Amino acid sequence: IVTRGPRLTWESDSMKNVFALILIGLVGCGVAFARDKTDVLILDNGDRITGEIKQLQHGRLQISTDRMGVIDVEWEGVVTVKSNYEFQFDRANGQRLSGRIAKDAEAGYLVVEGDGESVTIPRDLIIRISQLEESFRDALSGSMTFGYSFTKASDVAQLNLGFRVRHRNLIRSFALEGSTIVTDDEATETTQRSDLRLSRTRFRPNRWFNAYLIGFESNDELGLNLRSSFNASIGRFLRQSNTSELAVFGGLVASNESLANDVSSQDNLEGLLGLEYSRYSFSEPNVDMSFKMAVYPSFTDSGRIRGQLDAGIRRELISDLFWDLTFYETYDNKPPSGSESTTDYGVVTSVGWSF
Repeated sequence: IVTRGPRLTWESDSMKNVFALILIGLVGCGVAFARDKTDVLILDNGDRITGEIKQLQHGRLQISTDRMGVIDVEWEGVVTVKSNYEFQFDRANGQRLSGRIAKDAEAGYLVVEGDGESVTIPRDLIIRISQLEESFRDALSGSMTFGYSFTKASDVAQLNLGFRVRHRNLIRSFALEGSTIVTDDEATETTQRSDLRLSRTRFRPNRWFNAYLIGFESNDELGLNLRSSFNASIGRFLRQSNTSELAVFGGLVASNESLANDVSSQDNLEGLLGLEYSRYSFSEPNVDMSFKMAVYPSFTDSGRIRGQLDAGIRRELISDLFWDLTFYETYDNKPPSGSESTTDYGVVTSVGWSF
C-alpha cells in the first residue's frame, strides 16, 4: 500500500496478502448474540440494574440493558448479583470454577453453586466472570484499530491497522491478532512492518500456564521479508487482581527467515525469556496500560540476540470506542540480511472499537 496524502493505492502482492489477512480477521469479529436480559445487579447506593451480565474484567462488570445499552459498573460498588445462568469465575489465587450465583450470600461475598456443592468467595478476590456459552461465536471478544497521518512539510504519510480476536473458556484461550504499519516517504522507498499471530494458552493450577504461538512477521527496516515461527513456552502469573496482572514466561522458538533481497532462507532455534505487565484504571475515563518484553538468544547463530518491546496506553473515549498510544522497539544485533540497521522503533497513535 502506498499512502501519499489522502490517497491509498496497492503497490505489492505481498502487502495485498497481509492486508487481506487483516481484513479476514476484522470480518471474523462477529458481535455476540444476546441471551435474555434477566440478570439483576443491586449497587451500594441502592440502584437496581436489570440486563445481561457480559463479563467482569479489570474491575468492571459489563452488563447489557434494554434502555441504556451496554454499561460498565465498578465491581466494588456491586452489593448483590442475581442470575439464572451459569458463569465461569476466576479467582486471584489462580483457581477457576463454574456454576450459578446463589441468591443468598453475606455482604462482600459471592456463593457459587455447581457440581452439587457451594463455594463462598470474597467478592474482592474474584477477578474475572465470563459467560458459559454453547456457541463459540458468542464467547468471542476483540478490538479493531485504525490510524492515519500525513505531513505536507515532510511529505511523509503513515497508515496503521490492527485487530485482535479472542475466545476464552474455563481452561484455555485462543487469540488471533495482527497489525501492519506502512510508511511512505518521498525521499525513500515505501516501508512496511507487519505481523500476524495465532496463539493458544492452557491455564494450569496455581497460576501456571503453557502457551503455543504460530507467527508471521515482516520488517523492511531490518531487511526481513518473512519470518515464520513456532514457539512453545511455560509461564506463571506472579500477580492477578482487578487492577493489574504480572506474568513471566520462557520457552523455545523455531523459525525460518526469508530475506528481502535474497532468495535464500535460514532456519533458527532460539530461547525465549519474557515479562508481561498490565494495569487497569476504572476512573473516568477508563485507562489501560500494558508492557511486554521478550528476549530471544539464538542457539544456532552464536552471539545473536533478538529483542521485542511493546508498551501502550488505551484511553476510553466513549463506550466501546478508544484511543491508543503505543510504542514498539525491535532489536536484532545480527540481522540475517546484513542490514546496517539493528533497531526498528516507533510511536503509533490510533482509534479503535472493542466488543
